[in-house]
Amino acid sequence: MHQSSRRPNLRNCRAAGFSLIESALATVIVGTGVLAIVAAQQAYHQKNDWAQRTGTAMLLANELRELTLTLPQQDPLTGSASVGAEENELSVADFDDLDDFAGAVTDGLGAGLTFDPPINALRQEIADLPGWSQRIEVFNVLPSNISVDDALTLPLGSTDMMRIKVTVFYQSPQEDAPSAMTQLSWVIGN
Repeated sequence: MHQSSRRPNLRNCRAAGFSLIESALATVIVGTGVLAIVAAQQAYHQKNDWAQRTGTAMLLANELRELTLTLPQQDPLTGSASVGAEENELSVADFDDLDDFAGAVTDGLGAGLTFDPPINALRQEIADLPGWSQRIEVFNVLPSNISVDDALTLPLGSTDMMRIKVTVFYQSPQEDAPSAMTQLSWVIGN
C-alpha cells in the first residue's frame, strides 16, 4: 500500500491566528486604554497634591486665628496712644495685642507681618514646613461697613472694629515666587 503524504496546501487554507492588521489594531486599542488610565492617575495625583496644600494652608491660617482670638485690640497699658508693636516687643512672643501684628505703621496703617517659617498658635516656629509662609494684616473698619475691601480700611485705633486678614503662601522648589494658597479674614469688635 502506498501511503500518500497529506500535506496541507498552504495557499488554499487559511492560517490560524491573527493577521498583522488585526494585531496592530488590537495594540492601538489596548495602548489607548493604558494611556487613558495613566492620564487619569496623573490627574488624580495633581488634585490630591492641591487638596493637601489647601488643607495645610487652612491649618496655618487658623493657627494665626487661634493665636489672635483672645488678644485685646490695643495695648493694655498704652491704649490707642501707641499703635503697632511697642519698643519692648521685639518678637511675636512679646506681642500682647492685635495692633502689634500690624508690622511697620505709616499714617496709622500697618504694612503687615510675614512669618517664614510659619508659626503655630503657641507662637512657635513650624520648621518642618519648607516653602510655607503666613502673612497677617490688621485694619480698623467702620462698624457700619465691615467689608473686606481694602479701600475701606481706616487707621489703627480709629474705631472699635478690627479686621484681621491672614494669607498663606506656598512656594514649591520648582517655582520662582510663592503662590497664595488661601486667605482667611475675620472681624473683632470691642
